[in-house]
Amino acid sequence: MIRRTRPFIRKAYPEATIRGERIRFPERKLRTIRYDLEGTYKGIYEEVVGGVESLKLAPYNLEAYKKAGVRVDEFEAGREQALVGIFKSRYLKRFESSIEAFHISIRRALAFLKTFESYILGGRLLRSSDFQKAMRYLAQEDEDDEVTPRSMADDLDANEDARRVLDAMEATNPADYSLRKLHDAVQHDVAVLSGIWERVKDIGPAQDAKLQQLKKLLAGDLRGKKVLVFSYYKDTARYLYQNLGHPENPEAVAFRKKLGDVTVRRMDSGADPKERVRIVQNFAPKANNRPDLVGSEKEIDILISTDVLSEGQNLQDCGYLVNYDLHWNPTRMVQRAGRIDRIGTDFDVLWICNMFPDAGLERLLKLVESLSRKIADIDRAGFLDASVLGEVVHPQNFNTLRRIRDEDGTVIEEEEQFTELASSEFLLQQLRGLLDAGGREMLESLPDGIHSGLARAGAKGVFFYFQAAPRKGEKQHFWKYYDLKENGIVDNRYVIANLIACERDTPRVVDPAMFRSVFDLQEKVIDDILRSVREQKALEAAPRSVDPVQQTLATAIQSYLNHPDVDRQEAKQALSFLSQSMLTVQVKELRRMLKDFQASGDVAELLKAVDSLRETYRSESSGPGRGGAATAGFRREDLRLVCFEFVTGG
Repeated sequence: MIRRTRPFIRKAYPEATIRGERIRFPERKLRTIRYDLEGTYKGIYEEVVGGVESLKLAPYNLEAYKKAGVRVDEFEAGREQALVGIFKSRYLKRFESSIEAFHISIRRALAFLKTFESYILGGRLLRSSDFQKAMRYLAQEDEDDEVTPRSMADDLDANEDARRVLDAMEATNPADYSLRKLHDAVQHDVAVLSGIWERVKDIGPAQDAKLQQLKKLLAGDLRGKKVLVFSYYKDTARYLYQNLGHPENPEAVAFRKKLGDVTVRRMDSGADPKERVRIVQNFAPKANNRPDLVGSEKEIDILISTDVLSEGQNLQDCGYLVNYDLHWNPTRMVQRAGRIDRIGTDFDVLWICNMFPDAGLERLLKLVESLSRKIADIDRAGFLDASVLGEVVHPQNFNTLRRIRDEDGTVIEEEEQFTELASSEFLLQQLRGLLDAGGREMLESLPDGIHSGLARAGAKGVFFYFQAAPRKGEKQHFWKYYDLKENGIVDNRYVIANLIACERDTPRVVDPAMFRSVFDLQEKVIDDILRSVREQKALEAAPRSVDPVQQTLATAIQSYLNHPDVDRQEAKQALSFLSQSMLTVQVKELRRMLKDFQASGDVAELLKAVDSLRETYRSESSGPGRGGAATAGFRREDLRLVCFEFVTGG
């Protein structure tokens, strides 16, 4: 199957037509709508954010509360630490999304914690390994359309949902845990969340600076326009509908009349498939072949939706999209525009309006980024299974969010390029064009080691392309990008291709100052290539399954390979040893080493311990096809540098 997207058609077939009409490709423009998040939480913004940071979330981190002398499951402990970070991040995201979404999160969290506390006091402790059920409870969304939010008392009195979830969770032996410490931690969180609730419970739509800014936008520049408003959370989408379009809310009715009696609807996962089809047809009747709905009472002027509005929908009757809350995967904020940027649009310009908190953005970005990095560190240590958590655990490029806020339109083009580069059709088409134009002779005549450079907003690093001469089989190709911003190596070819992609007339930009470090970077990249080859060969030679503690220790050692206190040869031997199948007694020793390393952080001592274990069991663990023999056949001398490129952009 060949997939050809809009950017590909735009470049490869600029004169393309459908039924005799030339395809129009509108320009996308970003517009930032700023609002005062701290203004909504006057005087308590720091208190709320600080409170979220201080949460212990003990029910999801039970391994940390085991008594001295009781064995701690390192894998489970790491996973629980990541879960705590995810929950804190989720509170902050809903805090930015809407006051109502934050209200609901606090109410549900308090109901859950108070119910959990009652189980502790009753002498029953529940396993946090069933955290998926807890996440489903806390993530569920109200299905009612009440204009007046429920009170805190209603939620705390009606704990049936929380109790039903907790009853379904498996009990564990309370004698293994310090119940006093656990209870103190739960009480701490109840006190913090109760304090936050008392501070935010009376903040309503009238005090909601973000909602008021959206109303101002709809009544101002977007008055009379067909508008699609996106929210990440269903709670926020329903809150917006309650205040903009609900027929039983006098404030919403008055606002609709102010706009000229517009029709406002919402769509989320609560709508059945038939209802979704009707909503789409009523919002975009021309694009969905329903001319009878154009101008009728059924036609929708403002549609509020979550991401349930799938990519396949034709909504090109609309030319204005509002991202009400931040999608913390910044590419999604851009990709949502694909709902309205479709073949058949009559618009020359499509506007993507992104709502950003003004003064409070940097604090939120740094907090969420910090949590994301901690989660990613846990993931790299081998403790995390993203599919189990149901959460994206790797930190996003928060610089992209800042560029979107600053209305940097090149973000859209870059994200489209990334989508294209993920398709081999785009790369093959470019390669065919180059070869057909006589490029083969030019490429073959280029000397090894040539370099160039280009400017790329928000990036700074050096791309290296190495090739290994074939011994047995085909040539090996290595694409490596040393990211000077993150001080790490990227080897994802789609990401690299997006960074170095350019046209024939793209200006050549080379920063002379970067030449001073290029040779040091080259050595680091070569070391990374040799390490990756060694790991691959070790994996091929090693048994199909090893204990998770071996993988965890290997990952920890790999992260210290460039540390000045680490003997690289000793580290290599340790990695080779850890890739082999082991006896139960060896695995037990490795668990003890991991625990000591987590307490001390002394990698040199860890390597000595692993080496001692290796020497002790040398005869049992050595054999043909294992250890150092796995790396035979590939040397540093086999690598040749084809080219490198500087990427600069601040």
